[in-house]
Amino acid sequence: MAEFPIKACFFDFDGTLGDTYNGIRSSWQQVLSERGLSCPDFDKRFRVGPPAEKMAGILFPEMSAGELMDLATAYKQCYDSSELLEEKPYPWSRDILELCRASGKKIYVVTYKRFKSTLKLIERYGFSEYFSGVFCADVIPGQTMPKKDLLKLAVQVSGVPAARGVMIGDTELDILAGHEAGVHTVAVSWGYAGMDILKKASPEFIASNYDEFISIFKSFC
Repeated sequence: MAEFPIKACFFDFDGTLGDTYNGIRSSWQQVLSERGLSCPDFDKRFRVGPPAEKMAGILFPEMSAGELMDLATAYKQCYDSSELLEEKPYPWSRDILELCRASGKKIYVVTYKRFKSTLKLIERYGFSEYFSGVFCADVIPGQTMPKKDLLKLAVQVSGVPAARGVMIGDTELDILAGHEAGVHTVAVSWGYAGMDILKKASPEFIASNYDEFISIFKSFC
C-alpha cells in the first residue's frame, strides 16, 4: 500500500465508527416539524455525511442562503442538545480501534459533527482512550471547516507525513478529502454512501465488512 508503514489513522465518525443515521434523521424531522416545513421527498433526499448547511440545501434548494443557514443552525442546536440515544457504535468499531492502537498507530477523528455531540458519543462508547485528537467542523467557532481542511489540520497536528497517514470513511467526501490531503484512503461500505458512490471517489481500498478491513489493515504495517 505504501512505501513506509502507516503511522496515523484518521477516522470519520458517522457511518464509520458510529451508526448515527436514526438520530440525525430524527433531529432533522423534529426541526422541520417545529418550523412547519414540508419536504415530501425527504427520505429520497436525506443522507448522512454532508455538513448541515449543504444538507439543508439538498432538502430545500429553493431557500435563500440566509434561510438555509438559519435552518442548519436550528438543526445543529436540536441535535447537539438531544440525548443521542439512537446512535450506536458498530459492533466491530472497538476491535478496529484496539487493533490500530496495539500496532502503535496514532488515531484521530475527523468529522463534520460538532464537538459537543462528538465528544458526548465518544465518551458514551468508551472510545476516549483511543484518540490522540478529535477534529470537528466547529474547530473554528462560528465557521464550518471543510473536511479536506480539517484533515490537513489533523495531519499537521499529528506530526506524521501525509504519505504515512490514511483516511478511513464511509462517504465520497471522506475519500476526496483524503486525496486533497495527500493521505492514503480506505472506504468502508457499511456506512451511508453506497458502493457505487464510493467507487467513483477512487479510494485505494474498499472494505465491506470487518474481515476485509482487517485484511487491508495488515498491509499498513
